[in-house]
Parts: sequence; structure tokens; C-alpha cells
Amino acid sequence: MPNRFHALLWLLIPAVFYTQPLLADNTQTIALEFEYGNGFSKHFKSIGISQGDTVLDAMKTMQKHPHKILFKSRGNGEFVFIYEIDLIKNQGNGKNWMFYVNGRRAKVGVGAFKLKANDHVVWKYEVFK
Repeated sequence: MPNRFHALLWLLIPAVFYTQPLLADNTQTIALEFEYGNGFSKHFKSIGISQGDTVLDAMKTMQKHPHKILFKSRGNGEFVFIYEIDLIKNQGNGKNWMFYVNGRRAKVGVGAFKLKANDHVVWKYEVFK
């Protein structure tokens, strides 16, 4: 009987940790979503941010999630450019990854866009219009 209890306990402990939001230094969170342009999307409902964090910081925090989405970037600071998400590269003249915050396409890069609590960041793989 104790062996069954211990086995059940070991099964439940990871569930407690994985259901907690990924929090940075405080309890402010944002939502992070990825739309692949074919009716498929992935969502992170609660990514922790600190005051002054950027979209890039949120992407790095998302890397700590057990179901993280890998991305590749180049550049430094405010000039970081993300050119691949989830093994899907930008096409240049075709579809590219662009991000929106609260429904508006960003006019600055991921390293410059400062987030606020409850922001909703959506990465869309689409043709620039």
C-alpha cells in the first residue's frame, strides 16, 4: 500500500510544478501566442515578466517552459531580430514572423518593445501587408 501512495505522489508532483505560470521576479504576466498561418496556433497563457521586460525577455522566459518553442535570433539589445520560430524560417519576400501586441503590429523590434502586465503578444507567420 505505501508503494502505491509513493508512486501516486511522484506522478502528481510534476503536475503541480507544470501548471504554475512561468514567473520572473514578480507576479506580472503576459500571454504569448504563435499563429502558423494555417489555422494552427500554440498558446502560453501566463508568462512572467518584470517591469521593463521586452518581448525578447518574454521569449527567453518561455524557453523555461516544458513545452517551449525554440527560436533563433541575431543582433543585440534593441536591434535583435528573430528570424526563425519553431523551426520555421522567415522567407524574406514571402511569409515572415511578425509580432503584434494587443492586436497592433509592432513598429519596433523585440528587444525594444517594453511589455506591461496582461499584454497579449501574438507572433503571426504571414506575408507583410
